[in-house]
Amino acid sequence: MIHPDKVKHERAEEAFGMLKKAESELNDETRIKFLLTVIEEAKVEALRAHGHKVKTHVNTEEKEEDGRNRVTVESATVVDDQHYPFLQTREGQGAVREKMKEILIEMELRRRRLLKKELEAEGVVARKAEEAVIDKKRKAEEAKQWEATRDTRVNSWRDFQKKGGKKIKKLKKSGL
Repeated sequence: MIHPDKVKHERAEEAFGMLKKAESELNDETRIKFLLTVIEEAKVEALRAHGHKVKTHVNTEEKEEDGRNRVTVESATVVDDQHYPFLQTREGQGAVREKMKEILIEMELRRRRLLKKELEAEGVVARKAEEAVIDKKRKAEEAKQWEATRDTRVNSWRDFQKKGGKKIKKLKKSGL
């Protein structure tokens, strides 16, 4: 009994959450197949780490779906435990458990790195979009300012034209 309402332990809620997560993963058929594949890979790695040459075979499974004669072949590489007594010892089981942890941790780290890269890429795209919006606003503001100073520019040009439009050259006096 680890339900947080029935047990007053401080970590009961955390344990209940872990149990719910484990239950949901064990109810997902694709997740179970994935975990079984990881276990087989861990067995191979543990055997190789202890100097065994590993032979595997492929299991195939045929299914009939919806009353039709559709055959789906699912395969998984499997290590035959009977050929390797090391896997049935405590040491062997511990080695498989450790290799499985290593594999799952490495996969999780890869997933997190990939997620981080994706988020960074999304951030770059969002930043570029934000900069484009800011640039567009800046250009609109500059155009508005340019239009607001139009009268001043036109009036100064008109004043210049009224004066004759020519610059008066100043004569330099020579010292002769």
